[in-house]
Parts: sequence; structure tokens; C-alpha cells
Amino acid sequence: MNLQSILNPIADFFQWTFHHLLEPMAHWFNWVCIVFAFVAILYWLRRQRNYTRKAMSEGTTV
Repeated sequence: MNLQSILNPIADFFQWTFHHLLEPMAHWFNWVCIVFAFVAILYWLRRQRNYTRKAMSEGTTV
């Protein structure tokens, strides 16, 4: 038994995982990230608008 007999099955497992799980999932994961970023930006802009309105009404704008 040598180091190659330990590392080759681990390398084969990582290659199988990449080809059978990660590659098919990549397309949908990208779209999920894009949609999440878009929703997060809209949420942040809405909160920022409310903060700006509050600052204008209190007269604390710079």
C-alpha cells in the first residue's frame, strides 16, 4: 500500500462530484445568485429611500 492507492480514489471521487453534481448545477446556481443580487439591490434601494425621506423630514441631511 502506497500513497497513490489512497489519493487516487479521493481524486476520482472529486472528479465524479465535479462532473455529475457541480457542472449540471452551475447554470441554475448562477441564475439563483443573479436573482438574489437583484432582489437584494431592490431591497437596499427601498430601505435607502426610506432613510433619506426620514432624514429630510427631520432636517438631518448634509
